[in-house]
Amino acid sequence: MPDEIASHLRSVIGRMGRGLRSTLTSTELSPSQYDVLATVSFRERVRLSDLAAIEGINPTLLSRIVGKLEDGGLVVREQDESDRRVAHVAVTEKGRELHARIRSERTDVLSLALDGLDDDELAALEHALPVLESLAKTLRAREGERAL
Repeated sequence: MPDEIASHLRSVIGRMGRGLRSTLTSTELSPSQYDVLATVSFRERVRLSDLAAIEGINPTLLSRIVGKLEDGGLVVREQDESDRRVAHVAVTEKGRELHARIRSERTDVLSLALDGLDDDELAALEHALPVLESLAKTLRAREGERAL
């Protein structure tokens, strides 16, 4: 039974994710580029090596993603003042604004979809949110363990 639930949940989450990624502004970035931009936006500035671990991306691929974000003026790479071997990535104002716009669009799309649910469906979804949060936390912790 848990395997069936896992398979069904993975499928539903995948379809929802694709539906949210297809918003107008989101098409400006690949999913990986958006994920990296979101992480940098939330943290303001992050070491490149930490960003690779957080995103679970190898450093070479991450460097290419950051390069594309830099080319778009969304992030900047900065050398650490105390250790020149360490690089940081910081979000620019343009990057912060794009991230906010994408988040807003995705929230609007989801809100419109929720408007189509009846009261019982909304209540069921609301009651499921703590369980989904717990699952997300568990998955994130496992992701962190793999990065070590």
